[in-house]
Amino acid sequence: MYTKNEKAIIWIDLFDFLTLKKQQAILDFFDEPSCVFDEFKNSFESLKDIVTKQQFDKMLYSLDEQYLNSHILNLDSQKIKVVTYLSDDYPQKMLNYPDRPIILYCRGDVSLLNSTCLSIVGTRKPTIYGKNITEKLAKGVASSGITIVSGLADGVDTISHSSALAVGGKTIAVMGSGFFDIYPKRNFELEKKIEEFGLVITEYKPEVGPASWHYPVRNRIIAGLSKAVLITEASLKSGTMHTRDYALDYGIDIFAVPGEITSFASSGTNNLIKSCQSSMVTDVEDILNFYNVSNKYKPVVKNLQLSIEQQAVLNAIDGETHFDDIQLKTKIDTKTLLTLLTTMELNGIIKKMNGNYYCKN
Repeated sequence: MYTKNEKAIIWIDLFDFLTLKKQQAILDFFDEPSCVFDEFKNSFESLKDIVTKQQFDKMLYSLDEQYLNSHILNLDSQKIKVVTYLSDDYPQKMLNYPDRPIILYCRGDVSLLNSTCLSIVGTRKPTIYGKNITEKLAKGVASSGITIVSGLADGVDTISHSSALAVGGKTIAVMGSGFFDIYPKRNFELEKKIEEFGLVITEYKPEVGPASWHYPVRNRIIAGLSKAVLITEASLKSGTMHTRDYALDYGIDIFAVPGEITSFASSGTNNLIKSCQSSMVTDVEDILNFYNVSNKYKPVVKNLQLSIEQQAVLNAIDGETHFDDIQLKTKIDTKTLLTLLTTMELNGIIKKMNGNYYCKN
């Protein structure tokens, strides 16, 4: 299943004391990775600036084919596929990046690693505006055959993944932990759906838990997989800006959605546009034209005959409209209006938002 070179990379990744830089330095020392199996035992003098004698001895002790095969079989039993930088499935565009991960642990459709991707990232606490625009753009892009990449975090990430799945599109979740510790835990079911209909990846071994420093680092993978990065809503100091930084370093295009100039949640995206670090997006066509694909998203609209009162309610809704404003425009009593709104929501005509706001579906 795995070549000898791939097995050598899997072995190198067993040791938590090896940083990515040290892993790569050890692999670069040998003519090819598989040479470690025969030559590592005599290489301490050459590697002593990379590992201590204690670390070297620990690695040498674990340089056992039976032990390594048992580790690989255990991964297989957990339905975890290992993709190394020498694997055919490895995202080819990431091979050009000096900080590319040497290994990716995967569950799902690994062919998506080399599909046409757009990363969508943003705040973990989006406003109603941020939620709506993220859902709209993610559905439009995913419906048109582009894979949505995000980080399985709360907020924009969750909306991006869910929206892609809702329209039968593909999505990749890049985690900041191993498969045995999904974070946040409330996204456990979403993660399982992505495994089934998309792909979940992480550079962390299955037993590794989430840590705050994992997320800025994993953002390089989110950026690196994609042709462009879309930031729908983010503040100036949002962790999302780490993804922005990687995109700039890699020469990847950045899109940003403008927001109200008084909105803290849009201060980051507005600044990106103002500083000319990104292209402004106001419609899904702005993104699809960049990818040279046509918009195939057709929202489901039920052919329903509206009553006079329902039509009045629909006419009163302009963007995100509060219940009080709808009532003010329609002059309908509270009980009747609540019934009308509930019926129209169940029929998919309108959508209820947080804070007693409504918008057309």
